[in-house]
Amino acid sequence: MTTFARFETMGDTKYGIVEGDNISEISGSPLGSYSRTGNSHPVSGVRLLPPVSPSKIVAIGLNYRSHLGDKPGPKVPEPFLKASTAVIGNGDNIVIPKVAIDEGVKIQPEAELALVIGKECKGATESTALDYVFAYTCGNDVSARDWQNNDLQWTRAKSSDTFGPVGPWMTTDLDPTNIQVVCRVNGEEKQNQNTSDLLHPVTRIIEYVSSVITLNAGDVIMTGTPGTPGDIHPGDIVEIELSGVGILKNPVVAES
Repeated sequence: MTTFARFETMGDTKYGIVEGDNISEISGSPLGSYSRTGNSHPVSGVRLLPPVSPSKIVAIGLNYRSHLGDKPGPKVPEPFLKASTAVIGNGDNIVIPKVAIDEGVKIQPEAELALVIGKECKGATESTALDYVFAYTCGNDVSARDWQNNDLQWTRAKSSDTFGPVGPWMTTDLDPTNIQVVCRVNGEEKQNQNTSDLLHPVTRIIEYVSSVITLNAGDVIMTGTPGTPGDIHPGDIVEIELSGVGILKNPVVAES
């Protein structure tokens, strides 16, 4: 198990291996070949960036029974796309668009296990699916519920700028069938469920998505959210915690 961070220091973007309170800098990308540079940085002294810069985020809807309400469970994974421009990292602001505030739109976080794809993936099977997963990270599928319910498409609801926090880093060699997924808003727990409860497991998701969409190295798959998340408002702090990974923390602000 190795934890990789992508971070900014002195204006430069770098990767490193997280070791306690420090990051051991590496040359190159963990998705390719790399070596340690010998430089070390305190985690507290750098700006953590999203652990990858994905060409796309594929998200899966309605994948926990506790999130379905009275709806029947989908017979297959239900994917949708989030724009790469929605991606932010640990500590970055979730910005509620001015138009959403003016319309009184309900905004909610969604705690999710997020997969980081390590190499080009097309036509995977359930038996080969995990060969394409490089690491796991915390994902927050921020959602504007009124737009989600009333727009013909989910684009505004799911892909508004800053509506895709991921991080704080990514960890390899976890068991995706046994990860605890937790969301807290201002320290109050809103979601807490294990990925063993996913209706469609990670392997089935990758098989289904890659049958029609080529996944590129660095792409992210968000696997669904449990329960009923609470609303968030400017001034709130949202934390997404995954066992084995860590805590993704983002303040909520209004667009100025």
